[in-house]
Amino acid sequence: MDQYVRTSRYFNGLSAVFAFLLWGGWAYHINSQTSTQSGIVAGLTQGTSSFLITLFMVHAVTLLFHRIHHPFRKVLLPAVIVVCSTSLFLYTVHLVMGTPRILATILPAITVAFSFCLFTSFKLLRIHQQRSSQYE
Repeated sequence: MDQYVRTSRYFNGLSAVFAFLLWGGWAYHINSQTSTQSGIVAGLTQGTSSFLITLFMVHAVTLLFHRIHHPFRKVLLPAVIVVCSTSLFLYTVHLVMGTPRILATILPAITVAFSFCLFTSFKLLRIHQQRSSQYE
């Protein structure tokens, strides 16, 4: 039995592109009220970060999912750990880039990221359970 279940590359790539467009657009919108340049910088910063973080999140959730054995913890803990670490990263990057409205920029993305991590963990759990039942 293949014990290491994972999500597809299509799922990973589509999720990352969607994150770039959604959160880059949000960051532009929320920060362009200060100035157009601030909006562009924040949008590109958040969009690029969201793209890369989404790819990282999928792999990190998968890795943590396989390290934890209790079903409830295996779904919840990867989401908590990954979102806490990526939130700190996002805050720091926006601070360095001079984003005027950091919390308003990252808070919606963090909330959705937590849901996305939970969704990914549930998806992995379902795949794992289906494969386990095939070998019984």
